[in-house]
Amino acid sequence: AEVSTQSTGIASMRCLVLLLCSVLTQCLAREPLRFKNGKFRIAQFTDLHYGEDEFTPWGPIQDINSDHVMHSVLNSETPDFVLFTGDSLTGNNIHSNSTAYWKYVVSPCLQSGTPWAHVFGNHDDLAEEWGNRRILMTYDMTFNQSYTSKGVPNLPGESNYFIPIYGENSDLVSAIIYNLDTGGGQIPVQMSDDQVKWLLATYTDNTVMYGNVPSILSFHIPLMDFQRLYNKGNCVGSLNNTIDELDKPILFKFINTLMPNIKLLTTGHYHENDFCCPGPTRSQLFCQGRHSGYGGYSTVARGSRIIQFSADKLETWIRMEDKSVKDYISVPYNTHF
Repeated sequence: AEVSTQSTGIASMRCLVLLLCSVLTQCLAREPLRFKNGKFRIAQFTDLHYGEDEFTPWGPIQDINSDHVMHSVLNSETPDFVLFTGDSLTGNNIHSNSTAYWKYVVSPCLQSGTPWAHVFGNHDDLAEEWGNRRILMTYDMTFNQSYTSKGVPNLPGESNYFIPIYGENSDLVSAIIYNLDTGGGQIPVQMSDDQVKWLLATYTDNTVMYGNVPSILSFHIPLMDFQRLYNKGNCVGSLNNTIDELDKPILFKFINTLMPNIKLLTTGHYHENDFCCPGPTRSQLFCQGRHSGYGGYSTVARGSRIIQFSADKLETWIRMEDKSVKDYISVPYNTHF
């Protein structure tokens, strides 16, 4: 019995080592993300909710409809990058095949050759008896086109990391995507003080190293400050769901006072919101992405928030499933709104 147990343990360890080696190989093999023709365009897909009600006729049909949204946006926009900002799965309800659904989620990117990264939401998890979101993170990183990165140890969640974007023909970083994990599922919904400290320290280090490059910040559940900004007016887009789950005044303060290079924050979670509001300094935008998936509640048409870096401005707009465009904003980096 001892030999059998030891053999099983060795086999399991070998499998883990092979998976980790595969992940490391993929990370080392990735080409840097770069501007093309002076621009870098991102399509944000949020709240796809693949796998919801997987054992009913309704569920798989919604997944097919979500496929159509992503293909429509990818064909219309031909983005350089896709940013999934949470609840790609309703993974807490999926029985045992979350990784199969995860591949389903990224299949439109695989087919179009578009690289991507994930920020986790409260439903990006596995049913407790099958593991946790770390398994999904590790699995996602095995794809050549994935720029998802394992987050900083000892911070809540898995998706606390940043992605540099390089100049078209240089080794200089020209833009940065910061990501934070707002938890949920098997872990508490939260934005911890340690996460905020990490973001500020990383932002400060990157500013010293790369200069004042334009940046965006994404996380799944928006702060209650987003609601307060919307209530003041001067916003584009709609707010149909009250934002009342996550409050972190210190992050909002730091963004406004200590991190001016973060020009746009984008989030998800509330399926019927898609607004952008200027912050207190009027030099940053606080946004919600457009509901992209047919899983989950919603009565609004589906689409994607598009975010584009260029040499002198940041642009964002909503591309709808029917290919129409709304709520375009162009923001010069060196001026206020």
